[in-house]
Amino acid sequence: MRLARTAAIVAAAAAVLTVSGCILPPPLPTAPPRQTVTPVPQPTQTPQASGAPQVEVVPVEPDGPVTTTDETTADTGELYAGSQGETVDGYWPDAATDMVLEPTRGTPAVAPGIALPVSENGDELFAGEPHTADANLLLTSIGRIEMESEAGQFTCSGTVINSDSGLIVVTAAHCVWDDDSRDYFDSISFSPGYENGEAPFGTWEAEELWVPEQYLEANTRWLDGADDDGWMGFDFGFIRFAPQDGQTLEDAAGGQGVSFTAETNGVVIAGYPGNDDFNAEVLRYCAEDAVNYGAGGDANYGADCAMGDGASGSGWVSNLEESSGAGHITAVYSNGGSSGAYGPPLGITAWNGLQSLDG
Repeated sequence: MRLARTAAIVAAAAAVLTVSGCILPPPLPTAPPRQTVTPVPQPTQTPQASGAPQVEVVPVEPDGPVTTTDETTADTGELYAGSQGETVDGYWPDAATDMVLEPTRGTPAVAPGIALPVSENGDELFAGEPHTADANLLLTSIGRIEMESEAGQFTCSGTVINSDSGLIVVTAAHCVWDDDSRDYFDSISFSPGYENGEAPFGTWEAEELWVPEQYLEANTRWLDGADDDGWMGFDFGFIRFAPQDGQTLEDAAGGQGVSFTAETNGVVIAGYPGNDDFNAEVLRYCAEDAVNYGAGGDANYGADCAMGDGASGSGWVSNLEESSGAGHITAVYSNGGSSGAYGPPLGITAWNGLQSLDG
């Protein structure tokens, strides 16, 4: 969920944050935020006026075929959390591929479970530890994203990843593409290691953006009132930021690893929520030793987590090595709220998108 912010927050980030609604503005103003619910089959056709022909909505699919068995060579966890790929609503996740990027420092712990104690409360991550260049990789590589369009100013979360250019941040697609204008945000900036108005590694400006065509297609139908939540399975994106004084983001803050195998063990979800008692000013987290898949009929991993608005784009870090903060991002926070969180797994579509941006 992106988090709306006022002009005063840009300067001082201390006032109560104005929430624009959960994740993306729904097709009807009265639609509630999306929460974890019991899967209910949805109609496959868009309701039309009486006597008008029904228009079939075909769920979007990934760039490669989804398999129901784990065929990836790089085994970094459980494929689709042990469930079939297709959900009860007919949506598909991103298809697994063997590509795994290792973090710039540390060694991920590829094993079931998660290094941190299980928590769903959105507590401050490593409270009191300084965000310095040699700090835990979670503290340095994760940052707050600020976006601006005619509709207002918003915040999200993102993570610097290990890439050829050293300039790439992974986040949610709806933190890159603005529903109100149905275009990319006018400006996007990123502050890795952000804490209480301080940006220890500088503030970086976006120069290139990428979101999946599958997201744009399904999201457009949803905004037009069609019964198609298929965008949730492709709510991921990449941003390439301009270098500063010959230095890359990865030079400054380090880069987290990424697994495109659509596999996961336990996860740490870390970002900057602004819902409820949070203020999007400090890095907060949830930790889950196992995730589910397909909750609500969507092609997303699910975890217990109280973080909401502003946490969108937070990396779901699996295989975490606690001492270094090294791991593999296997999904990103798409939507949720006080009762849970959804995150689409990263696979071949995400990998292709990264390659298109990282040349």
